[in-house]
Amino acid sequence: MLSKFRVLAKSPIFIGLAAILVAAFMLWSIRDVFRFAVAGDTVITAGSRKIDSARFRQIFNEELKTYGQQNGGQAIAPADAIKNNLDRQVADALASDEAFAEYLRRTGLHPSDKLVVDEIRKAPRFFNAVSGVFDRAGYEQFIQGLGMTDAQFEALLRDELAQSQFVSGVAAGMHAPHLYDALVSASQNEGRTFGYFTLPLSAVPAPAQPTDAQLNGFIKEHADQLKRPEMRVLTVVGFNAATKPDASPVDQAEVQKRFNFEKDSLSTPEKRSVIEIPVKDAKTAADVSARLKSGVDPLAVAKSLNVQPIVYADAPKTAILDRKAADAAFALKAGEASGPVQGDLGLSVLKVSTVSPGHVATLDENRAKIEAEVRKSALQAKADQQIKKYEDLRSGGTNMLDAAKQVGLTPATLPPMTADGKTLTGQQAGLPPKLLKAASTLAAGADTDVVDLGQGQYAVAQVSKILPPAVPGLDELRPMLSRYWMARDLETRLQAKAKGYSDEITKGKTLEAVAAEAGQSVSHGVGVTRGTAGQTFSQQLLGQIFFAKPGDVVTGPDVKPGPVVIAKLQAVVPASGAGDAQLAANQSPAMTRSLMQDMGQVARTASRDLVKPKVDYKRARAAVGGGDSGPAQ
Repeated sequence: MLSKFRVLAKSPIFIGLAAILVAAFMLWSIRDVFRFAVAGDTVITAGSRKIDSARFRQIFNEELKTYGQQNGGQAIAPADAIKNNLDRQVADALASDEAFAEYLRRTGLHPSDKLVVDEIRKAPRFFNAVSGVFDRAGYEQFIQGLGMTDAQFEALLRDELAQSQFVSGVAAGMHAPHLYDALVSASQNEGRTFGYFTLPLSAVPAPAQPTDAQLNGFIKEHADQLKRPEMRVLTVVGFNAATKPDASPVDQAEVQKRFNFEKDSLSTPEKRSVIEIPVKDAKTAADVSARLKSGVDPLAVAKSLNVQPIVYADAPKTAILDRKAADAAFALKAGEASGPVQGDLGLSVLKVSTVSPGHVATLDENRAKIEAEVRKSALQAKADQQIKKYEDLRSGGTNMLDAAKQVGLTPATLPPMTADGKTLTGQQAGLPPKLLKAASTLAAGADTDVVDLGQGQYAVAQVSKILPPAVPGLDELRPMLSRYWMARDLETRLQAKAKGYSDEITKGKTLEAVAAEAGQSVSHGVGVTRGTAGQTFSQQLLGQIFFAKPGDVVTGPDVKPGPVVIAKLQAVVPASGAGDAQLAANQSPAMTRSLMQDMGQVARTASRDLVKPKVDYKRARAAVGGGDSGPAQ
């Protein structure tokens, strides 16, 4: 989903830009050719652009995942999201995205295939790290991981490039007005002077423990928020070939056999730096050989013949393409030149500059590694035998638990967990996602096939029990709800006491007198600016102080959770000219970015007004598993 212009424009200065952009669009002769109904499986139509149910569902699920990450990793159930009209919000955002992309296409802003290819080539992830060649398989694997096709990914990239070009054109030479910078900096640099005192938690009696009747009433009132999602009790059997091999004796014949198989890969081949100079005939070959043997630089010799030498730098014998030339090169000593060599690929002369000796691996120096591999292979073979025997038993009608026991494995029944593997306490159960996914759609009593979890681990899971969504009972919730109830009660009574003191000051009592009544002393904030929020004073408290008039009394939270601050505004401190100028200069780039965000939103709004995208809200909701949400628009 396109997301470059989602920041809402709030500055009234730029509202008039909508009319300007709409007028500009009209001058480009955009005609009203969009009067057709949404048909087929289409959720959104914007001119030539369409989003079907499958693509909408995928984008909706991505948004759910994003909201979950922003919510501290707490998964959001689709049903809850639909209840809060998230499907409609996503559809509206997509309609604006598609309308803007369609507008750019109609105005001729359509990145070429070459530009798209060039953009893909900028991504190192799509190229083989060794050869530097474009890795088509890696490219497709990356796109599949996004849940998209090649065409969808490249269309999305084309849209992003078109938007980037549009933004670059609009932003060229743009700068926020200096008056705008000055107004904002003056506001930021303006200060407040006030007196205040802090009312601590000890200012009110400690709360009493809530009664069961109170807690049950709270549970009933907040049942939707407290309801636990469906949970499953899984019984798991693991076939583990990845267990750390022990030091038990191994079959030395197997060790020797494996070493013989791996010997070449364990050995280091001899390497040489060789220059091969192709020649046309025997006479030229003899001349080249003589010049090389006399010490003439091989590159100079090749240049004099107007031929391109073939250079092998510290290469093994297998790297030299011509087998006969390779034999000749590896028969020479360092510094020696060959005579004419008639290879399979032509006549040439070679010179060897350096020789790096190879090393032939021995079993003794690799014994520990080879024995560990043999033990690991034995474990894998044992796991394979267990899996085969288990699957044969299951095919013959033996139930999952008995089959596991007959192959020598002990099933483990785990605590109830959600579809994403969280227990009742909110902790991750530690089950691999692949196994969780395989068990998530099964009915109670059913079990998965053997699931390959990678790295030598295999498992099966049986759904022993399904616990439907339900509100937990009071006994389970009592500790948590009691703490919440008491904290809320304490906060309510402290706020009420603070309001009483605030009212006394408003009616004429001095701040000092009320502070003394509360057993506190008055402190002073002098010339406090907005930028100090969150340091000495909370953002909420300063927010109220900066909206107050001299003489007003306000209350707000302390920077530390719990206490309440009571403050009386004494004076407004104007911003200093020197400070304003510096602040305006510092924030000018941010103001320009804000201007661009405002204009981006205006452009999206204007595009939607002109293209008039069609949204089938019923189909959108059905695509994500909900019911009717109203008529198509």
